[in-house]
Amino acid sequence: MTILKFLLVGAVAIVGAACFPSQSKASEWGCQVLLCLSGDWQGTPSCRPPIYKLIAAMEAPGFDWPTCPQANSSAARFEKYEDCPPGWQAVGGNDSDRPGTGQVRNFCRIASDRLTLPVTFMNSRLGQNHDGSRQAQIEIKGKLVTAEIQTTGNDRGHSLGSGSTYFTISRPMREKPWFIEYDDANGIRQKSWFNLNMP
Repeated sequence: MTILKFLLVGAVAIVGAACFPSQSKASEWGCQVLLCLSGDWQGTPSCRPPIYKLIAAMEAPGFDWPTCPQANSSAARFEKYEDCPPGWQAVGGNDSDRPGTGQVRNFCRIASDRLTLPVTFMNSRLGQNHDGSRQAQIEIKGKLVTAEIQTTGNDRGHSLGSGSTYFTISRPMREKPWFIEYDDANGIRQKSWFNLNMP
């Protein structure tokens, strides 16, 4: 495991830095955190103490994410949602035409004339919302996903080929919403995704 070898070399350097004991200890923990979160920490018993320590520390005021200088690791960042399917735009709430700064973009939208995926239209009452908008099922990556059909402007109720009709789906949430970036042993920047669910 390349990162393991790299971090073990870094750990030797940390031990040698006796003139900065508190910094060395923080760096050692940061490297443990990086090593564990870049793999299966829940399934590795030796990883549980440093990650449990991390989870507890995250609750404290002024928490700083522990980093590993030897791997030039970043603090962790959080991205709740998966990327939208190719060609779809991430939008938020009912103001999908005006996403706005800081708005949570929890839906994916595409114009009907740009959709190339298989669609099954739902014409029964079960396929119609209380506001009269329609629903369809779209096959995305082999799964059927329910989409709302929205028509904007003065074309409400017109044909789907008008160009102002959109399909909107809920944006899928990530199973592993946290990520850390670091340099591997070859100096190549890597990104590792993880979750902090207790085993």
